[in-house]
Amino acid sequence: MFKEVLIRTAKPADAEAIIQAHYAAVHETASAFYPPEIIEDWSRKPDEARYQWMRQIITQGNEVVIVAEDESGILGFGLMIPQLRELRALYVHPTAGRRGIGQRILQELETRAVMQGIPCLQLNASLNAEAFYLRNGYKTLSPGTLRLSTEHEMDCIKMEKHL
Repeated sequence: MFKEVLIRTAKPADAEAIIQAHYAAVHETASAFYPPEIIEDWSRKPDEARYQWMRQIITQGNEVVIVAEDESGILGFGLMIPQLRELRALYVHPTAGRRGIGQRILQELETRAVMQGIPCLQLNASLNAEAFYLRNGYKTLSPGTLRLSTEHEMDCIKMEKHL
């Protein structure tokens, strides 16, 4: 039986667990879809600079950051930028995968978007996440790329959903 999962607004104290979940998800879940140099550029090893960056995102208030947690800790997170009508991130730690946690995070972000009067969310889905978003009502717009650094771009899929 699965433990009860709570979806809530992220706090600065969650930053380390968020970054660790991101690192694990990218390095374990996406590694079959992208070469090692893209994986490393996409999510470098967690460190204090990354934790501080996430704390700033959470405290600045320009982005909606939510987490899924149970008694063991943070299982995943989602991030939305309301002004851009953009779903920026949704990651679930691989140890918590296939339990519907990603779908619950997505539903919460969509609910918050509707409450803010946002009629449509757009995103750049990683290749490994496209099927997840299609199952959840998103439509493919076009192939795309995301600039990760001066050296690397990653392939992605531009998608949207009318809420």
